[in-house]
Amino acid sequence: MRILALIIAAVSAGLLAMLATSAAALPIYVGVSGLAMAGVVWFARDISTFLRVFIFMYGLGFILICVGNALRAVDALTPGLFPFLPPAFMATACAAFAAIVFGVSRLPIVRTITGLADPYFHSTRPATEPYGFFGKFFKSEGAAAQAMVGIIIAENFAQVAMSIRLNVWYRDLFDALQKKDAAAFWEQIWFVFVPLLVVWIIVQLIDVTLDTIFQLRWREWMTSNYFTRWLSDGTHYKMGLAGFAADNPDQRIASDVDSFIGRTMSLSIRLLSQLATLVSFTVILWGLSKDFTFPLTAVVVPGLLVWIAAAYALIGTVLAHFIGRPLIRLDFLQERYEANFRFALARLREYGEQIALLNGALAEIDHLRRRFREVIRNFLDILVRRLKLTGFTFAWSQMSVAFPYIFMGAYYFADKMTLGEMQQGSSAFGRVEGALAFFMSAYATLASYKATIDRLTTFREAMGNAETIGTAPPRIEHGPKTSVTLGVQGLTLRLPDGRAIIRVGDLELAEGEAVLLTGPSGSGKSTFFRALAGIWPYGDGDIRTPKDRSVMLLPQRPYIPLGSLRAALSYPSVPGAFSDDVILQALAAVKLDAFADRLDDDDNWSMRLSGGEQQRLAMARALLAKPDWLFLDEATASLDEPSEAVVYRALADLMPRTTIVSIGHRSTLMAFHKRKLELQPQQDGSFTPVDARVPA
Repeated sequence: MRILALIIAAVSAGLLAMLATSAAALPIYVGVSGLAMAGVVWFARDISTFLRVFIFMYGLGFILICVGNALRAVDALTPGLFPFLPPAFMATACAAFAAIVFGVSRLPIVRTITGLADPYFHSTRPATEPYGFFGKFFKSEGAAAQAMVGIIIAENFAQVAMSIRLNVWYRDLFDALQKKDAAAFWEQIWFVFVPLLVVWIIVQLIDVTLDTIFQLRWREWMTSNYFTRWLSDGTHYKMGLAGFAADNPDQRIASDVDSFIGRTMSLSIRLLSQLATLVSFTVILWGLSKDFTFPLTAVVVPGLLVWIAAAYALIGTVLAHFIGRPLIRLDFLQERYEANFRFALARLREYGEQIALLNGALAEIDHLRRRFREVIRNFLDILVRRLKLTGFTFAWSQMSVAFPYIFMGAYYFADKMTLGEMQQGSSAFGRVEGALAFFMSAYATLASYKATIDRLTTFREAMGNAETIGTAPPRIEHGPKTSVTLGVQGLTLRLPDGRAIIRVGDLELAEGEAVLLTGPSGSGKSTFFRALAGIWPYGDGDIRTPKDRSVMLLPQRPYIPLGSLRAALSYPSVPGAFSDDVILQALAAVKLDAFADRLDDDDNWSMRLSGGEQQRLAMARALLAKPDWLFLDEATASLDEPSEAVVYRALADLMPRTTIVSIGHRSTLMAFHKRKLELQPQQDGSFTPVDARVPA
């Protein structure tokens, strides 16, 4: 950015120096605005990367426009290029746009948006992942993203330039019609309009292709970044424990990310286009109405049509804001209600058997109806509000069609302007009014966009809050231990509300030991397990494990991912991590060999297998993983006693060096453990594990 700022300053100084020698190629205001722009570009290195790309392109556009017009002034350009050369005032417009972008970068809402967007533009991931096209020219994904946005902006400039040229074409075409000059008419059709049309089509196709590829890349990166952060270090688990306000994270990752990216690009590029259109056509409209008088008076108001368009758009925008403002809250609620309804349907699929056994269809139907009523009721509120907003904006925009003709008609009939100029003025008025009314016409989209930003922001904040849980002392310290035992010293486990539930003074679990943990319901047995496994964040004290030793915890209801049976058995390792022989041996050890020929069948195995079969599958998973410490949280509660004995013998025979710690209430479990820890109540309401004798 500093180099670009120096180049702009040099070009501007050169233009002013030419003026001093009476050889100025451009007006003095272009040189002055260029010096101002050099300052903006210089200081823009500290703003958002996403917005910095816009300022960079404005600076580049300033240089190209100045150089092009300077070459034209010294007859160094082919006359055929003159119609396609942006006018000199567009250089000053570029400087104004850069200043506007620099200014809005300080607004809180813009900082929020760029806070969500900028991490992608800072990405250091190789640009060839996952798409090699285009990215192979850049060292990182962030660099490729910045370049793609720059190209999209350049294409937008080209489209605005063609709009200006098309406006001039309207004037020349209608002037030819008024004069009945057939040669001039056909020249405008075949040698101006047709080439413009071809170029415009090509630019549009390139724009759509590049914009789609860019948004796809951005979505892939941002989605991957969000679900990686959400799942890493138990963040998703901590968010649930702490109750942070981030409902339906799946909705926010899958839907809101896509919506944010699409609307960020469409609105920012659209706003850029409207700014360029506003400046370009304001100059045209000002020139056409510079001598107009106010209706029914003799008072000359320079640029009358510009002031009328500005006032009309301002009034419309203010009214649209008051009409459409409730849409922000309604759109936010709609996303929540839709996600809640989908989640309720998903849970029915997950718990279908239990619902059928309890004959709970009527209760679930009532629940779904209530959820769906929320969706419909809020949607109808949105519909009513959008009807009001759409009706107003449509009527307001349609009324503006007649305005330029009303004001220019008298001048046309008085032969003070040609038919082409009146047509050009009408077109320019529509473009200026449309640009000024951008926020009015886009209010519904902006309201939905604001709701999306709020949902992503609260989700990101919830993840950030969850990531800090258990990081500030006093906290549970996990570290390596020199011996082969798992040691606990001075450990206090707390609930999220701060209440102590377990206190452990000094405890060691030896290698290959089998320990049974018992205690009354609510004494914190599962919490103790989760702390030993490293995922419980509330409390303080030390938990030390031997270096490079693995831990696995099997809950009462195991998680079984969608996909093949091989994937379910291999989890958390990837499918293919274990050979077929090893998998079949594990299945046979837990008496699931009936499924040996279905390893590659894709199915919803959590629905296909009974509760006991699911627990045996989890035991087979442990036999494959062979952890150094295995915590079983009532992991055999759904098995009959003979099946329970089978799996415990399999664990003892195939993993003799694994320390097994079980939670259970059956007396038969005593036979498979050499040591018993009993959680006994203390005076402060907490519990402490105490060694108890295991019956012989």
